[in-house]
Amino acid sequence: MPHVRLIAAAAALLSTAVPLSAQVGVRASTAERQAETGEAIVVQGQRREIAKALRKLIEPADSEQLARFEDAVCPMVIGMPRDWTGRLTRMIRDNVAAVGGKVGKPGCTVNAAVIFIDQPLELVRALAKEEPGFFAMTPRELDKFTAAPRAVTSWHVTDTFGRDGQELGQVGSIGGIPANAKINRNTSASRLYSPIREDMLVGFVVIDRQQTPGKSLRQLADLATMHLLLDINQEASARDAGSILSLFEPRPAGASPPPRLSNFDRGALKGFYTQRENNRTAAQQALNIAKAIEKGAGEEPEKR
Repeated sequence: MPHVRLIAAAAALLSTAVPLSAQVGVRASTAERQAETGEAIVVQGQRREIAKALRKLIEPADSEQLARFEDAVCPMVIGMPRDWTGRLTRMIRDNVAAVGGKVGKPGCTVNAAVIFIDQPLELVRALAKEEPGFFAMTPRELDKFTAAPRAVTSWHVTDTFGRDGQELGQVGSIGGIPANAKINRNTSASRLYSPIREDMLVGFVVIDRQQTPGKSLRQLADLATMHLLLDINQEASARDAGSILSLFEPRPAGASPPPRLSNFDRGALKGFYTQRENNRTAAQQALNIAKAIEKGAGEEPEKR
């Protein structure tokens, strides 16, 4: 299967992308504590307003659907000291399971990479040159994607499948002209349901290592989880100061960044990954997530 080969190529390339021995001043445990009393965001208001906020947070795929991992997520963290990469990986795996996602077994094929590196945009450009199949972008779109420096850059390799996960056939040619269009022979659709779904095959998160001093492993793991499991709008970090996505955003004197996933963050993840089926329009997907948030999907489970 083509996407299996793509994942294998990604794992092979990323295994040598950056050194594992770099030392940076990340707080490994002292800041891994309970969130302060009073969430920065209290989700209130009408479901459609929440859905509107979600549509600004998550980018739809070319099919105008929200993509997610349907197969088990197998994360790998590189670019940090070895003991920290193990802890970060475990935290990400626990996050995926907690929000309803599937987690790969030990030894699984890596399909979700979190890379810490000092010059993130240079790495992204190098990856695009070496493996253009990792980027569903035109040269102009790639130039725009890598134009502005930012602390976190993320993207996914996705593919379109039938509503139950079946691979779509290829047209081959139209009127004798080669074409890459796909055929879905099992069609039934409505205004809310679609005969197709958009699956994430591989996820990449590249984080500027120079901006990590002072941040806890919990903060970094939660930030990476959001970017791995959702197609995050790259401008979303500046829109919500209470979200873990704002971890690296400037703040007023005395203001602290979120210590972990906010209720809204957690609700968005859990509301999306606990949906039984994902063959919905982006609008309906957002409404379903908003409904879950209203019902308390983002509330942190009680510790026992």
